[in-house]
Amino acid sequence: MAIVELREYKIKPNMKQAWLQWLKAELLPYQVSQGMRILHTYVHTDENGNDWFVWLREFDDEQTRQAIYQQTYNQWWKDEIRPRVFTMIEQDSIKVRLLNPVKLV
Repeated sequence: MAIVELREYKIKPNMKQAWLQWLKAELLPYQVSQGMRILHTYVHTDENGNDWFVWLREFDDEQTRQAIYQQTYNQWWKDEIRPRVFTMIEQDSIKVRLLNPVKLV
């Protein structure tokens, strides 16, 4: 059964456009090239005026998800990409939830 992740990141002040441009140009194409399926991407402004990036990613199953994580989040990612990510989003704000499908209709 497919696994869907709901991911939420609080964007640092004045970094929304830079974050979205970098995601579109570099980050998402890289993740897609590694086998991640990006279902939807959203921006949300909370009641305090903070911008959040919210997105859904899908994997065939947990074994596939773990294998893709292993190949995607490699040493290059840790050394080069991860530090850049945290110049634009709040590290302690990251929330990842696994969603379970419910067939109602």
